[in-house]
Amino acid sequence: MVFVPALLSNVHIAIADPGTQSIAGDVKDDRPDDADSVSGDNSTATTSISAQARAWASTSGFNLAGFEDYTASAAHTPTASDISAFEKWMSGGSNPRNQVLKEIQSLAGEEIASELWNYCNTIWKNWMNTANVGSAVSNASNLKNVGAMQEGMFAGYFGSLISNSNQGEYGNAATLIKDGFVVSSDGVTYRLHNISDGTIAYEMTAPESENVSEDKFPDGLVKFTDFLPLEKQDVTQKAKSLLKQYATAGNVNEPSGVDRAVYQAAQQYINEKFGDYYGQCPGPTVVKGIQALGIKLDSVTEDSVGSSVGEKEFVASFFGVDSAAGQLWRLGFLPSFDGTTYRLHSGKDGTVVFEINKNNLDSITDEASASSSPYIIATVSMILLVGIVILVAIWKKKRSATVS
Repeated sequence: MVFVPALLSNVHIAIADPGTQSIAGDVKDDRPDDADSVSGDNSTATTSISAQARAWASTSGFNLAGFEDYTASAAHTPTASDISAFEKWMSGGSNPRNQVLKEIQSLAGEEIASELWNYCNTIWKNWMNTANVGSAVSNASNLKNVGAMQEGMFAGYFGSLISNSNQGEYGNAATLIKDGFVVSSDGVTYRLHNISDGTIAYEMTAPESENVSEDKFPDGLVKFTDFLPLEKQDVTQKAKSLLKQYATAGNVNEPSGVDRAVYQAAQQYINEKFGDYYGQCPGPTVVKGIQALGIKLDSVTEDSVGSSVGEKEFVASFFGVDSAAGQLWRLGFLPSFDGTTYRLHSGKDGTVVFEINKNNLDSITDEASASSSPYIIATVSMILLVGIVILVAIWKKKRSATVS
């Protein structure tokens, strides 16, 4: 969820690698703790883990030595296997962070998963500071991509160390890192770097991107900001009901039978425009709203929250895929989930306007039931009133007969 500045007026680039970010004229030293992207890595260094986390890793087959004892080999030429893994990894076009996070959380629980992720990520950033991949790319082409690509590599390697994980999916990242390589992309060229010193060991031309005119976007997409309030609005019963549906929804359903280039360009467009209006992407917006409550989020939870806003569902809604998250966006609310609490956010500061613990979701009355309640009450009241009138009439009639 990185905000990417528009490259051409009214033309958007459908990039084969959606994790790619290109920024010209960079002069900073792109160390992971000083990433000059909109969503730079601000996570706190974690230099130790608890005995419980270490014990879980030991008994569950999670090989901490893969990080703790790792030493990058001296700069060298990649083998055919390395190049094959490099090509396959770059063609995947995705960051498995969320998938890996869910996997480790389901296996170890949220607390231990967070410890292990932060601890290993701190070690990883030390490697990247040594490799200084960002500056190597900048010096080579005056373009860069650091955060998104390296986060994906970290997630892939981390995932490969989880017991019983899908080696086929994460294995390419693991192959490269074990052999001392890490990847980068500037949107034009894919590069394979030696971790030991950041030197470029191999490179290849990135697949050509396709220019997509806004004229090809679905109806309403270019005006979606019309229903995103910059000022906080009060939560409605309908929004609460949709939040409940969002909480119980399954995996994201992407549209089928649509032009993939148009769909990817639409994703980029919505992210850009949201950033124009709100000053940041949807994920950081809701994180900001939660932090305003005085709640501190560790990096794992912050990642999860930022990925839970329903951005993909909203984009898909313009391509005919209905969802509760997409409807919430259209009402002016962003949903979020931090592992225990569901929230609705509104306004450019991501203000929390409603929150509920996941165990209390059943207390939310469905909109249809809530909207029908006044009518039910009115009907029951009318029946009672009529009954009272009849009873009074009968009583008067009996009393009159007795007096007579």
